[in-house]
Order: sequence, then C-alpha cells, then structure tokens
Amino acid sequence: IAMGDWVTNEHQIIAHKGNSSGCPENSSAAIKSAIENQCTMVEIDVSVTSDGYSVALHGPSLGTSTSGSGKVNQTSLEELLNYFVRGQDGEITDTKVSLVEELLQNYGTKTKWNLDLKEGRIEDDLTQVIYNLDLQNRIVLSGLKPSDARRTVVSNSDLNVLVNLSKVDQLFVALKFIAPLYMRYRFRSLSRESSVIAINMHYRYVSKQIIREIHNLGLEVWVYTVDDADLFSALFANGVDSITTNLPVEMKDSFHF
Repeated sequence: IAMGDWVTNEHQIIAHKGNSSGCPENSSAAIKSAIENQCTMVEIDVSVTSDGYSVALHGPSLGTSTSGSGKVNQTSLEELLNYFVRGQDGEITDTKVSLVEELLQNYGTKTKWNLDLKEGRIEDDLTQVIYNLDLQNRIVLSGLKPSDARRTVVSNSDLNVLVNLSKVDQLFVALKFIAPLYMRYRFRSLSRESSVIAINMHYRYVSKQIIREIHNLGLEVWVYTVDDADLFSALFANGVDSITTNLPVEMKDSFHF
C-alpha cells in the first residue's frame, strides 16, 4: 500500500528492537542480525540523554536495560557510554548503548525503520540526520499519541508518522460496542494528513470492525507485539497491515504468504 512516498510491504513484519531474541535489544548486533535474516523493517526505541543525544534505548530507567542506574533523560551521553547493555537474560553484556545516528549511518539503507520515540517527539538533530542520509522514505516515527502526532506533522510534514492510542483512547476502544464509531471520529482529522500512515496499537484492541473503520479512513492498521504463530496468521487474515514481533525469524518461517 502506498501513502505519499511511503510503501508498506504486503504482510509487513517488523523486528522489535532488532532481532532481539538472539542479540541485546536495540543494539547494532540486533539490527545486523535482523537484516541478515531478511527482515524488511526494524523497530528501535529512541530515548534522549540530558544533553540532547538520541540513543537506542528503551528507558526511562537505565537499570532495566543497562549496567547503569537513574534515568536516561538525566544522564549525559558521556556518562551513558560508560555503561553496558543487558542481554535477554538480564545479564550484562560487552555491548555499549548505540547512538541512533550511528545505526542509521551504518544500516540506514539496508532496511526500513520504525523509530519509537520514547519522549513523544523527535529531536531536531535526529531529523537533520534523517534528511542528510536521505532516509525519509525508509523511516516511520511512532510512540506518538494523537496530540504528539499533530505536533510532529506540523513541524516535520515530510516525515512519516504512526499514531498510537492514548490512555483515554484505549479505554474507549476497549468498549467493543462503541469502538468502531469512536475510531472513525477520533482519527478523522489526522487521517487527512498525508504523512500519517497508520494507527499503531496493541493487538488486543484490534477487531475486524476496527480494522474496517481505520481502512475506511485511508489509514493502515499496524499492531504490536505478537509472538504467537496462530495469532500472527489470524491478524494478517483479518486485514492487519503490519505486525511487530520479538521473533521475526520464527514468525516469518511459520507464516505462509
């Protein structure tokens, strides 16, 4: 499906935090592994240090994913680079935290990217990196509630945007009998923005009716995070356009296109 210059692959599978089942999440190794395993798109978390650097880290706490402590946004880049990333087992690895700029420089043209903006905004420096590397049509920005998405569209109209549900949206969408109507009116104005590609939501909020309403708005339905093969196939069969998974290789092998 084409939206502006963005093209979503049919049955698009996104490697969550890179191929994070076999490598430290958000690491250069996880991105490289995803690419080597023919993943056409990767998702990485983007947090911001106290001095404004965009780093590939979930946050907000450093202790859950690194050998450090405190919060990412209260830590300078210099300090952050002293820490090591934790593996899937929680053990400290010999991998350092990556700058998003470095990942895009090294692998930018080798895959597509979903940048999950943990601060609900993109830093000007990172925007400039995307333009300098000419990656606008390989990147979507996510982690943006509707209000964040509106601000992002105004300030960066040629960057592709996914809209995540706010907590209030989730409450209404959980009410199955009003959810389709709610989606139709809630996202109608945002759907008119050419840079808005999709509604990005947890798979548990998706139904055939909601998928139909979102498609009727001219938007796509992207869901996360699905690691069960039967659910994976059922979601695609129901019309979901893109699925994020921690097990991209296994899901790709189990799903018969």
